[in-house]
Amino acid sequence: MAKAPVGKLIVPRYGERRVPQASMPDVKAWAVDAKAEDVPVRLRMKPEFHEELSAVYPELPEADDLIRGGGFLHGRPMKDTGIEIETCGGSKRPATLYRVIHAGQPYGGIKARGYGIVQIKPFYFQILVQKHLNWGCRNPSPFISVTDNLEKVKIVAAVYEARGFSAIQILEFNTIGPEWNNEEHRLWNVRDLVDKFDTAVLKRRKYLEQEFLVENSIPPESIIRRSPWELMRNTLDPDGFSRKRMKSIIRNSNANRQKRAHEAKEAEATGMNDEDNTTGSIRDEVENDVVVKKRQGARRVTDFKLRV
Repeated sequence: MAKAPVGKLIVPRYGERRVPQASMPDVKAWAVDAKAEDVPVRLRMKPEFHEELSAVYPELPEADDLIRGGGFLHGRPMKDTGIEIETCGGSKRPATLYRVIHAGQPYGGIKARGYGIVQIKPFYFQILVQKHLNWGCRNPSPFISVTDNLEKVKIVAAVYEARGFSAIQILEFNTIGPEWNNEEHRLWNVRDLVDKFDTAVLKRRKYLEQEFLVENSIPPESIIRRSPWELMRNTLDPDGFSRKRMKSIIRNSNANRQKRAHEAKEAEATGMNDEDNTTGSIRDEVENDVVVKKRQGARRVTDFKLRV
């Protein structure tokens, strides 16, 4: 069977974290979070930088899209105008991959949550990948996570069971065949992307090993078999260790979440705000606090008028 070709794509490289624009005033372009589901990131740039960037990305909107007012406080700075990334093809492409699904996933678990919604554009590709790899991010993603490692399959299935999901199944599918459109179903190796983006935090996360991303959807014709977890768990987790461990972790996580929610309510009632805790509802409180401080005098950046 013919091997899938290696595709190449030029994308900008951004800083891993959102930082205050004022801390890096010489940066010409920034990726700024947006609330729109189809484009969860907006590109802000200085008008004079548009010509240089559009030479690399012809699909960049026209400079007429300048906005006259507004601005931003935080964003991810563009560090490189363009780096080359490669799809997982040739000898590096696993012939078989696995995905764990459950009844709560849309499209039967074989289409991304952002399927038909999120636009994949080169100039914010990195941000979409980072958001997908952040389990706490609820933005619809255009990617599906898969793996070639049964140990990882076991852990993911055990997590789903601990969270109470039903109809957990393990899908096994081929990655080479006429059903794979190498433009619509591009396959990426997560570790390769993380190394290219030079994202220090993601580099340290061991759970990203042997993880791959499929764009948009898994072709249903490529699925070899569907194995119910209730039939596979005694084979993959014979002593039940992973299931017990994941239940313990989820139970502790839920308890901590409830504790943080309770503390947040108490802080709100007393007029205090814990800015060190930036997860869940407390993160929203921090963002609200930033808005208040901005109105009290922080200068909103307005020289990055071009928003893509």
